[in-house]
Amino acid sequence: MSAASTAPAGADTWFGAHLVASAAEVPSRVALVFTDRSWTYAELELAIRRTVARLEKAGVRGGDRVVMQGAARPEALITLFAVTRMGAVLVPVHPQVTGGELAVVCEETAPRAVVADEGFWEHRPAVAADSAPSAPLRLTWDDLRPGDGPSAAVAEGLHVEPPAGSDIAVIAFTSGTSGRPKGVALTHDNLHWSMVAGLSRLPVGEDDVALVATPLAHVAVLGGLPQCTWARRGTVVLAPKFDAGLFIDLVRDHGVTCAFAVPAMAALLARHPRFGDGGLNTLRWVLSGGAPVQTATRARLDERGIGVVNSFGLTETSAGVTYSALDAAGEPPTSAGRPAPGVELRVVDEAGSPAPVEAPGEIWVRGPSVASSYWTPTGPRSTTDPDGWFHTGDRGRIDAQGRLEVVGRVKDTIITGGENVDPAEVENALTDLPGVVEVAVSGAPDPVWGEVVTAFLVTTDGEPSLDDLRDHLDGRLARHKWPRRLCVVPALPRGATGKLQRARLTALLHND
Repeated sequence: MSAASTAPAGADTWFGAHLVASAAEVPSRVALVFTDRSWTYAELELAIRRTVARLEKAGVRGGDRVVMQGAARPEALITLFAVTRMGAVLVPVHPQVTGGELAVVCEETAPRAVVADEGFWEHRPAVAADSAPSAPLRLTWDDLRPGDGPSAAVAEGLHVEPPAGSDIAVIAFTSGTSGRPKGVALTHDNLHWSMVAGLSRLPVGEDDVALVATPLAHVAVLGGLPQCTWARRGTVVLAPKFDAGLFIDLVRDHGVTCAFAVPAMAALLARHPRFGDGGLNTLRWVLSGGAPVQTATRARLDERGIGVVNSFGLTETSAGVTYSALDAAGEPPTSAGRPAPGVELRVVDEAGSPAPVEAPGEIWVRGPSVASSYWTPTGPRSTTDPDGWFHTGDRGRIDAQGRLEVVGRVKDTIITGGENVDPAEVENALTDLPGVVEVAVSGAPDPVWGEVVTAFLVTTDGEPSLDDLRDHLDGRLARHKWPRRLCVVPALPRGATGKLQRARLTALLHND
């Protein structure tokens, strides 16, 4: 079928089908804004088709994996839709990914191509030096940038058979418990139903202008607010980075009405000197993911007339599965809301039995947006138990009204500024720091970041500084994984069997 037409009945769950429908129905409406450039729905659709043609010309085929630098730029957004539309699999990586991290991703997914900016390879020699026959193609945005000419005319008549809903669209890497990132295999159906969940809860319509100021590798971009906005024929403003001052400027200049902001972003916005001026007058609400917005920050936003929608979700659930109500009186500020339609939520005790109302336990999720497998070189590995429940490792409680409150984590993943950091991964990278005998990493509460990565070191002599740690990690781990706090201790807390007791680490900070 033509890529420009709407998908036939029963085949409209492929990722990007909502953009195609919007281009057919409201072609002249503005879909995307970036700096001083805007794209109508028709222009965005044409750019996607032309990029499909460029990818095919480069040798990418259906089923191939394509690693993409997930920077916040329109070329990346267009490539995201082009790769998935042609039946290939997108593998987005954080813009700050290091050579070692990229090597793991490539080893796991065996990509046909890597798409990034011109300077991407310069600081990533681990992959750049690989000249084996199976090494991925190295493509830049210029290689894929849609242009005019004969190839553009061919792209306009391009015929692409849309992928099946059960086909994998994206492999999104998330921190695991072993210190090695895990690739979550998200199907077209998973992402579609995540968008449907958001549409059922988020008050977004055709007159809304949504601001996205996170890297495009974030799962909230793949299944969250921007997709809902496009499905409603609204406009998405893409920020090149998050900066509170720039955020205010973009809201003012484009009449932004809603935005996605992890708690750290919301806190920095509320603390900005210009928070109280007229630049935010059009902003009605923000969607928070990763953790609830801090109470003090929420009070500042409320005073400014900006509502907050808290949500709960993970990479494995293709973004949000619960949403708090924007205008519900008496909604607890820490509530992540009720499950979206089609989502089953359960809080269980240690035996796996449903916990009583208000009693804490592990959060389990089941539904069509939940990924069924992790991607591994040897084949898929299930994410769920035999009954289809995904055990999140997060602890929560459900109140009498069916609202979820997240109260902690069973597993040790640190969430800092909305980004997941696996302590074992940071510990592994610090074990060969000169003078270090033992190392443990945990999250310490922080009013802006939610948690900050904190390193606890046992050393032979002297005390390394934070700068020493960061110099050691430069090129090994992305910056958001670097410790922001350091505590040198005489010994790490361990149990009788020698197992590290992570719950006692934070207490050491008070003795530091």
